[in-house]
Amino acid sequence: MLQTLFYIPHWLLDGPLLAIWLVVGLIYFVWQLAKAGNSNEAWSFIPVYIIVAAVLHFVIPRVEVSGINPADPAGPEIPLGLAVRGYGVMLLIAILSGLSLAMARCKKIGVTPDQIIQLAFWMMICGIAGARAFFVIQKSDEFFADGLSLNSLINVVNMTQGGLVVYGSLIGGTIAGLIFMRRHQMPVLKTVDLIAPGMVLGLAIGRIGCLMNGCCFGGVCDNDYPAITFPPGSPPYMRQLTEGELLGIKGTFDADEKNELPLLVEEVREASFAAKHGIQPGDRILISTYGSDFIRFQKQQPLAEQNYTVAVITSKNGLDASVQLSDLPARSFRVHPTQIYSAVNALLL
Repeated sequence: MLQTLFYIPHWLLDGPLLAIWLVVGLIYFVWQLAKAGNSNEAWSFIPVYIIVAAVLHFVIPRVEVSGINPADPAGPEIPLGLAVRGYGVMLLIAILSGLSLAMARCKKIGVTPDQIIQLAFWMMICGIAGARAFFVIQKSDEFFADGLSLNSLINVVNMTQGGLVVYGSLIGGTIAGLIFMRRHQMPVLKTVDLIAPGMVLGLAIGRIGCLMNGCCFGGVCDNDYPAITFPPGSPPYMRQLTEGELLGIKGTFDADEKNELPLLVEEVREASFAAKHGIQPGDRILISTYGSDFIRFQKQQPLAEQNYTVAVITSKNGLDASVQLSDLPARSFRVHPTQIYSAVNALLL
């Protein structure tokens, strides 16, 4: 798992990057004027120049990632910079790989590489828009809790924390692809046959991005099959903590999300954290967890310093037990590597 490859540092985003763009863009514009004279080609750069400058000044600072201050873990968060995510990098490699495969085969159906590039561009743009729109619609009560505002619109386009749904990308990309093929009189069925291998190749590579991100994980593996564990703060680890598995609890959640104590305890493992605190089958409890970034950071500290509360268990019996980081396993329970299953399956296809 490697969610973040690196950060473009805050100090670079806080002014210098914009200044560099303004200078480089101006030099480019002057060079175009000297090369082509007072032509449309030179002046067509001005809108791009202004838009990029506006994005650097207004948008980028708002999508920076904040995190824990190592000098003051319990204090306010500090800006870390613009995160370059492992999932995003693998997604880019997947797109380029699938596109290259389609371009290498396109002449067999009488289509030019330029047409494939244009088709891929519009499918990608509309696919991302569709994936984000699908997610925003699903979470509309969260995005627009305070009504329609500038801040809510910025949150809609801020994808640095994820928030893309593959079904939406399929819908958006398919609609864009069909419209493009119809407008450019491309053979639809042959073109679909052409790009299909590239899409599953991209899926195979993209699933490695899922593994790096820790998402799309499998259930707990109770057998001796090959399995994988994840670090504290990862999606599988946090899911197992929230559902009580890391605390020795096996239970089911109430379908009613408004239930204040949604987890019904069915079994309690002997000598586990739950057993030591008197939790029994039939109890209803709520496990409230702290942020995954906090747990990830504190796990890097020496064991003697891990006396930090990372979760609280509440029950009707008056139980209010605090879970310390040192009470938890060093890794999640073994889970099926579903991301690898999917990657192998797509590669075979």
